[in-house]
Amino acid sequence: MHYAEYKQTDPALVRAMVETFPFATITANGDEGPIVAQAPLTFRHGRNAADAVEFHLARANQIAASMTPGTPITVVVHGPGAAISPSWFTASFPGDKPDRSRTAPTYNYINLVIRGRVEFMDDDALQAQIGDLVLANEPADGWRLEELAPELWEGWRRHIQGYRLEIEYFDLTVKLSPPDEPADRPGVVDGLSKRALQDDEAIARLVGGYDGSSASLQALFRSFRPN
Repeated sequence: MHYAEYKQTDPALVRAMVETFPFATITANGDEGPIVAQAPLTFRHGRNAADAVEFHLARANQIAASMTPGTPITVVVHGPGAAISPSWFTASFPGDKPDRSRTAPTYNYINLVIRGRVEFMDDDALQAQIGDLVLANEPADGWRLEELAPELWEGWRRHIQGYRLEIEYFDLTVKLSPPDEPADRPGVVDGLSKRALQDDEAIARLVGGYDGSSASLQALFRSFRPN
């Protein structure tokens, strides 16, 4: 599915993607193959065009031994995804008995792969990253980091390692059908809305609002975040 027409190259979309869908899969090479962990990311301004991300993991996590400074790692940021039925292409295949012999189901999705080399964060940076995660995800009247007992907070941090990744490479795939026939768009949106499974609502919003531009994607990503 990774065809050139689905690729986005605007570095600004990396920030929009990370801030909208922050939960990511982190992979590093271990002695017996890739090792995988998951963590929410925090976007940071960095030295490269796509900037940087930060995250933290328990020091006891299996991946920690493979995450020494300078280690190359790959991080996958997961956007929504949904199956697309060709029966929804009502403009391309109209009528009661449409000939759909030259089409097939597909899958719409958004996915970001970033690569870089591990840097360790000091304790001040770790506290800032965790504090920013709390602010980004708690409601306005929700829990605040200042409520945590100081001795507990200090003890927990001894068991956590913070990581920074300057983004050296990114690959953003945005596959939102229908790519060939814009008139099919309402049928796809309607089909997704009626099926209403898993990420169908999110993909319906993206299909309905995406005009092929980076600006429309940034606006759509923002629409998923609280004001």
